Amino acid sequence: MICTNAYFIKKYNLTVLDNQGKILEHIKKTPGHTQSQITYRLDIPQSTVKYHLLQLIKENKIHSEKLFKIHYFPIGIDDKLKLKTCIESNHNINNIYKNLNKSMTLDEISKVCNISKSIASKRLQILASMGAVEKIKLEKKIKFCKK
Repeated sequence: MICTNAYFIKKYNLTVLDNQGKILEHIKKTPGHTQSQITYRLDIPQSTVKYHLLQLIKENKIHSEKLFKIHYFPIGIDDKLKLKTCIESNHNINNIYKNLNKSMTLDEISKVCNISKSIASKRLQILASMGAVEKIKLEKKIKFCKK
């Protein structure tokens, strides 16, 4: 019986380290993902991912940053790469950013991107808070453009 318990503990510790290693490698390969994105892509339970993210932060292997949601990055990542990966990790934000070629109104953006004005507005607020997009008031209209 003792031998079986020792095997279980050994097997459990390997699984714990394996999950932590998978999460760290995922963050290194795809920085800027949120906890839910990591959970979904690695198919590891949410509570397990949360635990390991906190452990990796304590061990100073990764850091988190709130940019509309909490995103996880490897230590020493460049600010421009941070912004790029956050934009690329969200479909609607990426779509808006790619299609924002000149200064455009909310109506124009929602039509070009084929999304509702509400979603476009929320995603533009996120892009503005990240410093990727600028709001410009022209006469009575508000336009958005890349910085």
